Amino acid sequence: MIISTDELADSVSLSAQLAVVGAGPAGIVIALEAAKDGFEVLLLESGYDRFDAAVQELSEAAIWDPDVHEPMSKTVRRQLGGTSTIWGGRCVPYDPVDFDRRDGITDTPWPVAYEELSSYFQRACDWLKCGRALFDVTRIPHLPASLVPGLPNGDVSTASLERWSLSTDFAREYADELKRSTRVRVMTGLTCTEVSSQQGQGCADHLACRALDGKHVTVRARCYVLACGGLETTRLMLSSRGPDGVALGDHSGHLGSWYMGHVDGVIANVRFRTPPRATVFGYERDIDGTYVRRRFSVSREAQMKHEAPNVVAFLANPALADHRHGNGILSLAYLALRSPFGHLVAPPEQRLSLSGDKSVGSPNGRGTKSPVRPHLVNVARGSVPVARFAVGLGARRVLARGHATPGFFTAYSRDNLYPLQYHGEQVPNRKSRVSVTDDLDALGMPKLSIDLRFLQQDVDGILQCHQIWDEYLRKNNCGHLEYISDDPDPAVWEQLCGVGSHQLGTTRMAARPEDGVVDQNLAVHGVSNLYVASSSVFLTSSQANPTFMIIAFALRLADRLKSRLRNPTALNAPMGTQEGLKGMM
Repeated sequence: MIISTDELADSVSLSAQLAVVGAGPAGIVIALEAAKDGFEVLLLESGYDRFDAAVQELSEAAIWDPDVHEPMSKTVRRQLGGTSTIWGGRCVPYDPVDFDRRDGITDTPWPVAYEELSSYFQRACDWLKCGRALFDVTRIPHLPASLVPGLPNGDVSTASLERWSLSTDFAREYADELKRSTRVRVMTGLTCTEVSSQQGQGCADHLACRALDGKHVTVRARCYVLACGGLETTRLMLSSRGPDGVALGDHSGHLGSWYMGHVDGVIANVRFRTPPRATVFGYERDIDGTYVRRRFSVSREAQMKHEAPNVVAFLANPALADHRHGNGILSLAYLALRSPFGHLVAPPEQRLSLSGDKSVGSPNGRGTKSPVRPHLVNVARGSVPVARFAVGLGARRVLARGHATPGFFTAYSRDNLYPLQYHGEQVPNRKSRVSVTDDLDALGMPKLSIDLRFLQQDVDGILQCHQIWDEYLRKNNCGHLEYISDDPDPAVWEQLCGVGSHQLGTTRMAARPEDGVVDQNLAVHGVSNLYVASSSVFLTSSQANPTFMIIAFALRLADRLKSRLRNPTALNAPMGTQEGLKGMM
């Protein structure tokens, strides 16, 4: 059931076997998985089932660099469904190489094996509605083996796939199940402001929660899960005191450090020598109707040999904001994204990515908007194909089983020339971090100071991967790269301004307490009944958007929690009472 704090008394004590903070994808998965096995769950959500500006404002940081990081209120969503309500839908796992000890990337090993996590991939696909757990085109017989004819898969591969969720909003997809559940109670409008522990006890005692109308709620459970996003989870831990008297989980000074996102941009076009119509350009459909897209990648062996980061690239449209492309369809798309109704076309992160205009959808107006008039001229000149495209795209988005297509591509390039958009990992850097300030939000929680830092090593890694792709294309006589500028180094630096929606590393996992914040089972070191389900536990950022791996880790954690909850003697936290919920069961 879903209960608003409006229905509660001013001071309430709630209890369950499991309490989960944050009703985003990870929180919803863990809650429903536990409920299916008969456990009672309290799922706490700061927002409501609809967007609320006053609640959203609670996420705003006190200090951040707008040239590097978007405002927190735009990169996260306090709402049932969490950030999935503004998510584009890309589903892709980490690679085996991400779990290797790699010189120049990380000397701290992941405390969990890729092979174990991959056993959860199909379950993750089922939750994400993205089809089969197949991320290599060579395992899908009905699709062409290569992106272009004659290009084998070796040190460079074009067999790597990303999948796209057919239903990106977890609230829309799972709200009915949450409402029907007799085991899950979703409390909306309730923000956890502190995880309370008693010194020397080695476990969390209760959660202190507040609502904007002044109500105070105490939550007690046998196990607690923090699933309120990368930086919000970190902020909550920095604002709480652990059993050792320091910030919760900061026993070895790692809490808040190692902040990572991803590097993304275009510094080169790829020109193929093969027949233009033979190029696999755009999205393809799997046998179950899900969308997939191919990428250029660098093999595990080549990455280790060259000490290169994990970077992928995919064929893209010309920059929408640049009217000189002369394409009416691209101009129409740009104008739609830039319009006041752009949020209906694509989520905020996708608006930034698709438009190629950093000012689109950006509250700080970063970047210079392209003039409108030349785009209108392009649309007028291509009125017939523009009309066909608009009708066709609308039909695909509205009528395709009720699920939107991930995006769009224009016609094949007659010159077989395409922008090559890269997306890759940011090298872990302990000095890249977040911390709390003396500024408080409306509930009295300290606001964040965000210091996201990039290294020359990030730039060098991107250039190195482009060089590998270029050499491989030339070696196989399939094409080459053409850099947009004579010196791509400063061009990469200019593009190192991630929107901050991928928030990783700030509660990193490690087998030893001295190396991280949580252990291999995502339990906070030294706090036996407190877990973190967030991309903040990741040691590296990989080439992958984090949502898929968050779900895989959440499923693994759910199995762990169900096993622990079946054994009451293994847990020490008291159960508490049900005062304040009478009549709501």
